Amino acid sequence: MKKLLVLFCGLFVMTLSLNAQSLDELKAMQAEKAGAAAALQAEADALQKQIDEFPGWKFSGLGILGLDFAGNSDWFAIEQPQSRQNSVGLGFSAFANLDQPKYFWRNALVINMRQIKSKENADATEVESITDALELNSLYGYKLNDKIAISAEGRMTTTVLQFLDPGKITASAGLTWTPIPNLLVLVHPLGYELNLPSGDLLSAPGAKIGATYTREILPGVAWNSNLSAFLAYSGGTNDQGVELSAGDLSNWTWINGFGFNIWKGIGVGLNVGLRQDKQLAYLADLNGNEVTEENPLQFYYNLGLSYGF
Repeated sequence: MKKLLVLFCGLFVMTLSLNAQSLDELKAMQAEKAGAAAALQAEADALQKQIDEFPGWKFSGLGILGLDFAGNSDWFAIEQPQSRQNSVGLGFSAFANLDQPKYFWRNALVINMRQIKSKENADATEVESITDALELNSLYGYKLNDKIAISAEGRMTTTVLQFLDPGKITASAGLTWTPIPNLLVLVHPLGYELNLPSGDLLSAPGAKIGATYTREILPGVAWNSNLSAFLAYSGGTNDQGVELSAGDLSNWTWINGFGFNIWKGIGVGLNVGLRQDKQLAYLADLNGNEVTEENPLQFYYNLGLSYGF
């Protein structure tokens, strides 16, 4: 009996030892595979960096669609017991960039529209535009070195439905600085901004400054930011007899786009535009719209289902 007990204890200790040895071996194999996977991922990241920096055309974009539907049919005895309303919002931002050893060419397009259609009865249908914005710019630069380039830009700011009424076309030339791959800073002391319609809005020479930044700030979250400012050198008097200084003719616009990727490019998108342009606010006053501030902060936003490419 005593010998049987000793044999049993020996077998138990041997089993524990074998299990511990097998577990240590599995952990060692796991660590080895994890190290190999990390090395392969580092190589893949390095190859992706080379792909991103490789000269040639690069295209990217984000489309946003926002929908809202509402209706009422005798739900309550209210002023409009039979009514329908729907709104459709469209936001689109895209760029096409060419990068070569000696020069670059960067092109961008931003569209933001939102319309509301309401029907109070069978004979009354009203369509109202809430936002309507179109931004298009093209920048060409000849590289002096990896950071500095001589550059020229053309930019158009207007609406889709009322093309260039109002609108502005800006041409400028100067230098472009690229401190890091995702950031471009523009300083153009030679510039002219053509404002339309002429007579109501004044055109002026001035300096153009701006910056563009694009990157993935978090996994699955892309951010594109574009800041553009025009500093007029002189003022004047428009056809309405309003005296405008150089500061009145100066303006800035800042447009940000955010894309939250959920599945294969589909997700949620947000476009936000901020601007201070006294001339455009003044034109709204001419059209009979109330402007409560002398130079208000103008803005738009669009949130909805998005697709990025």
